[in-house]
Amino acid sequence: MTIGEAQRYWIALNMISNLTPKKFRILLDNFSSPRQIWEAPRAVLAQIPGFESSVATFCRHRTELDLERELSQIEQYGLQVLTLSDEDYPPSLLSLDDRPPVLYLQGDYRAKDQLALAIVGTRRASAYGRMIAAKLAKELGERGFTIVSGLALGIDSVAHRAALACGARTIGVLGSGFAQPYPRENTRLMKKIAQSGVVLSEFSISTLPDRWTFPRRNRIISGLTRGTIVVEAPERSGALITARLATEQGREVFAVPGPITSRTSRGTHRLIQQGAKLITSVDDILEEFGDLKRTLQPRTRPQATAQEISPLEEKVLNVLEYEPIHFNDVVERATLSTTDTAYALFSLTIKKLIAELEGKRYAKLP
Repeated sequence: MTIGEAQRYWIALNMISNLTPKKFRILLDNFSSPRQIWEAPRAVLAQIPGFESSVATFCRHRTELDLERELSQIEQYGLQVLTLSDEDYPPSLLSLDDRPPVLYLQGDYRAKDQLALAIVGTRRASAYGRMIAAKLAKELGERGFTIVSGLALGIDSVAHRAALACGARTIGVLGSGFAQPYPRENTRLMKKIAQSGVVLSEFSISTLPDRWTFPRRNRIISGLTRGTIVVEAPERSGALITARLATEQGREVFAVPGPITSRTSRGTHRLIQQGAKLITSVDDILEEFGDLKRTLQPRTRPQATAQEISPLEEKVLNVLEYEPIHFNDVVERATLSTTDTAYALFSLTIKKLIAELEGKRYAKLP
């Protein structure tokens, strides 16, 4: 994309590491444009209430950052840049006190993405958690919801993949810059999401993932949506931060119950005790959206029936998960020959019960 003169100042200010969204807002309230902020003398900045302690670091970074390199990387990664002054900036984020002043995007944010729900949870998801995340993402996606999550391993990845598998829109929100995607294992998933949905970040291109970047990322996940669904989360989980932020933002919070003995459900059970809506199906979620429920009819996709699956195919299908599994692992789990396994995988792919992914990996479709 072509970066205009005005956008250059937005991008440059966003590169200053100590300029948080709230401090950025303080400056915007005191100056008429980002350019005026950028050119403001130190003495003027020091007189702004709430910004006094940040002036020295701000002025130092202002002289040290490499804007031309940032602009070159924006072009290199094929990014679109949206600022608070752009008409296409996501409307749902405008209500946040700490709304991100700049967003970097791969893919296109569309008006239909305002009908969105977040699905989040633990990175160490159980088979139960993965199954429920995939089921909810699929059924919500079929009803027109955009599925938002954080591109992490576990529940996040399952939700993204299930949305892609049913042809739904999905948005992945990074907790780093585009040059430092985390986790690296999800680089291919990022590319797939960008082809039919959106991957976005508020961080400048080279920002490394850090402990502070993920809580900031989480407010965007919840802020882009009408509600956050926590599928599975232990007592100390980033998903609980997302749920808290959703509550503070006035969004709905939903939680999936799990076995009372499961450590990975202790966080979701606590949310339920604190007032999150317990859900056991998509209908429980749709009830919170009143008349909208009647307009959200699922799109159906023909699938093979149980009678159409051979014993060999069933054996292979039973060892597959919603997370991708390498061909060699399928052979080992199914205790079949490579020939029989390859035949069954090919047949199940044709019947649209599984997906073949890059690197000889396979995943069950929800």
